[in-house]
Amino acid sequence: MTGESGRKRAFLSNGLVAAIEVDGSIDWFTAPRFDSQSIFARLLDERTGGHFSIRPEGGYRVSSSYVGKSLILKSVFSAEEGRLEVIDFLPIGIPSIVRIFNSEVPFIVEINPTFNYGMINPDVEYMGNGVSFRNAQSKESFDVSVSGEYTRIHDGMLKFRPGKGSIMGLYSKDYRYGLFSMKAFVYPSAEDALANSLHRWKGQMESVDRVKNFKSLYYRSLAVVIGLTYAPSGGIIAAPTTSLPAIQGKGNNWDYRYVWIRDAAYAAEALSKIGYLTWARRAISFMLNVIDPSSKSFDHPLFEIDGTAPPVEEAVGWLSGYRGSLPVRIGNAAYTHVQMDTEGAFVEALYNYFVMSKDLRYIKESMWAIDAIGKWCMNGWPRKSISLWEERTTPKHYVHTKLMNWMAIDRIGKLKLAVGDVGAAEHYRRTASKVKDDILKNGFSREIGSFVKYYGSDEVDSSLLTLPLYDFIDANDPRFTSTFDTIIERLMDRKGMLMRTEHDYEGENSHPFTLVNTWLARVYIKRGETRKAQAAIKNMEKYATDLMLFGERVNVKTREPLGNFPQLFPHAGLLAAISEYDKHVRSKG
Repeated sequence: MTGESGRKRAFLSNGLVAAIEVDGSIDWFTAPRFDSQSIFARLLDERTGGHFSIRPEGGYRVSSSYVGKSLILKSVFSAEEGRLEVIDFLPIGIPSIVRIFNSEVPFIVEINPTFNYGMINPDVEYMGNGVSFRNAQSKESFDVSVSGEYTRIHDGMLKFRPGKGSIMGLYSKDYRYGLFSMKAFVYPSAEDALANSLHRWKGQMESVDRVKNFKSLYYRSLAVVIGLTYAPSGGIIAAPTTSLPAIQGKGNNWDYRYVWIRDAAYAAEALSKIGYLTWARRAISFMLNVIDPSSKSFDHPLFEIDGTAPPVEEAVGWLSGYRGSLPVRIGNAAYTHVQMDTEGAFVEALYNYFVMSKDLRYIKESMWAIDAIGKWCMNGWPRKSISLWEERTTPKHYVHTKLMNWMAIDRIGKLKLAVGDVGAAEHYRRTASKVKDDILKNGFSREIGSFVKYYGSDEVDSSLLTLPLYDFIDANDPRFTSTFDTIIERLMDRKGMLMRTEHDYEGENSHPFTLVNTWLARVYIKRGETRKAQAAIKNMEKYATDLMLFGERVNVKTREPLGNFPQLFPHAGLLAAISEYDKHVRSKG
């Protein structure tokens, strides 16, 4: 696979399952939900992972684009004899892939599913209008029904004649519920499924605050956040893939198909900022429901999409990895970390929801959780912690973590005041002031004239950009101005993109981290530097993929996304940055 293929990746989702498609080939698909075993995994092993591809015979060129503001993909294959048009989408409510085609030329369809991350090859049974792929070790199946004229070349490979038609693939835990079962009549036709999906996307996109600037980037980012939300629970996953390396060949291949409290809270905060309050509340309610009021509020930094513990991190030894990058991991050992910043991220999301919605009843109903978080943060803020970058090193007094503890205590005080508990509000205000004094005393180095990564350090970190974003300090305060200048000097590359740290524990510090560049734009807005904010967002846009998607990092030479894809962090960050920029520009007339 090349950098070009990375830039052409498409993301499909229906809120239950997700797929990654490259030039007409579904190379990643898990079922029956985001964090399930894969059915197609060529993304992680070209030979044995499995795929579901459509292509004309002979040579061709292909271009792909989303239909409107949706995650419905239209691909056009141009061959010498004519065109093949394919619309791909995941229909609402079922773990399914639908592909509607209109072709002037013959074309080939390859359907090669494998179960359990490529470990199990299926039994194949041909039906009157399709084929059933079944796991011999269970009853699960991936059934494919076909509308159109074709001939079978061999198992899983079909040759179609020119014309119109559709292909529908459906995963079933038991083939007796599948497309060739007694209940097959309940499943939608391809055309009905497409019409309903388009209707749903239109309604979702019309209920959000409109912007006049960076519209395409704004709506694409919103579509990604929606696509990463597990519809039954409201949990927002960090990414739909596992083991796409942030740095090739360094072993930093992680499974991101879970709900990180921090990441989901950032997304919920952004959704509130853009007026998408129903979805913000659903994400917040998911996080409320995993709080432990008797101990650390979020005793784990991540959860499965149903709120349970994720699987233990382990390597899948039979897959060769993305471009040979090993290991391929399932599960995530960050589950064992004690991360002290998560409560602050959550409380800020809850507080922003309240500011935008004025939903006092929801705050009163949630006070049991707010009190639990407040108690933990009031007692626990002096502790050392793992950083938000989840560095697998010894805990330290990270400035960003202290900031998030300050923010939790400060915002809870404001919520207490909103519900009329003046005494508690004052208690929280005094404690927040104490935490702030501690940060100003120990987190600022007079020697280098800057806030630092952790107490006693001489390094800076891009997470320090959040100090003014959360109103801890004014963006034009001399202490932050000198910090900002140091961040630009030490962490910005020649292309104007920021690294997250000076020394990356995961390996070579050579690729910008996309999230922190959205923070950069927001700081420029806070500083009143409108043109620089605009330039920062434009610079981000320049490094998006062909379909305006982002990974965790980006190779600025090739524009290839790096890390799991697409990544929630940058898309949530862009929603906040573009919304704030648009409001700032409007306020200036």
